[in-house]
Amino acid sequence: MNVSSILPVGKTDFFEEERASLREAFLRREGLEKELLIPLPVDCSKRRYFRLSHALLMDAPPPHEDTSRFQCVAELLQGTGLSVPQIYAADHVDGFLLIEDFGELPYRKALQEGVSEKLLYKEAVKALVYLHQKLPENTMNFPSYDNNLFLNKANDFLAWCDLSLSSEAQSSFQEVWKEAYQNQPLIPQRLMMRDVMVDNLLWLPLRQGLQRCGFIDFQDALWGPISYDLVSLLEDARRDVAPHFAKDMLSIYLTAFPDLSKDDFEASYSLWGAQRSTRILGLFYRLAKKDNKPQYLAHVPRVWAYLKRDLQYPHLKAVRQWFDTYGGDPWQKVR
Repeated sequence: MNVSSILPVGKTDFFEEERASLREAFLRREGLEKELLIPLPVDCSKRRYFRLSHALLMDAPPPHEDTSRFQCVAELLQGTGLSVPQIYAADHVDGFLLIEDFGELPYRKALQEGVSEKLLYKEAVKALVYLHQKLPENTMNFPSYDNNLFLNKANDFLAWCDLSLSSEAQSSFQEVWKEAYQNQPLIPQRLMMRDVMVDNLLWLPLRQGLQRCGFIDFQDALWGPISYDLVSLLEDARRDVAPHFAKDMLSIYLTAFPDLSKDDFEASYSLWGAQRSTRILGLFYRLAKKDNKPQYLAHVPRVWAYLKRDLQYPHLKAVRQWFDTYGGDPWQKVR
């Protein structure tokens, strides 16, 4: 007897069947039951996307995802003039959105097809400049990226790094990051989309100026330092960005804010870059070990390199010393 034949249907199978049924019901309510759904590649989130003839269907199952938050941020960003998808229909109870289809030219593909790297990144940076100038106040009361969240995200590294750390080492990890957060320079705070990178940006060549950069991943937006989305873009975990090129792009941003201290901005950029890389290392290790997605390990050396570069800044000396002591082979092998 085939053992699998007497086992109950797995939770994953049941979940997929349930989501498929809910998708059908949503499309039927919208009069789209005859539409052919073309699934798009999945990433590390719970969200899935399907292409229809005139739009995209976002399947974002609660409680893992929050479509109402996506809509809220989308409408705010759209109101500023940035290119974000229009929302045609929503079911926030079951987690579905029918949204504008920006086409099939993400930044990564645009780069592969020969669109200028400088042009693409320049428009993304200009869009961030515009956003930070246009929305100086937290009028919608976005949560802050506070000390607790900062430490919790860094702790993803401890949970999955496989370094066999003592309780003393883990406690020290908490202390050096807490000190780094508390001693960070005071720079302006703005809306943080938090995942600005080539795979979440669409090139829209028929639009004008900075509107040629389309943003599609911003539902986890928070309020925090202006440096964060620049780090996300220029220390892309899945694409090499040359340090001199990143410096050129940062100069475009800093030119737009002549009263901003360059030293303070760079100190903030290195702090949040280091914390982000630490968090992403934990994420990629978890995806490989827990979710059976070993392809993310291909990006790990790049992220370690970003981390080591950011920790060269003097104000992060204690964090660098922690990694020198406890980082093990992955840290020691970074050049």
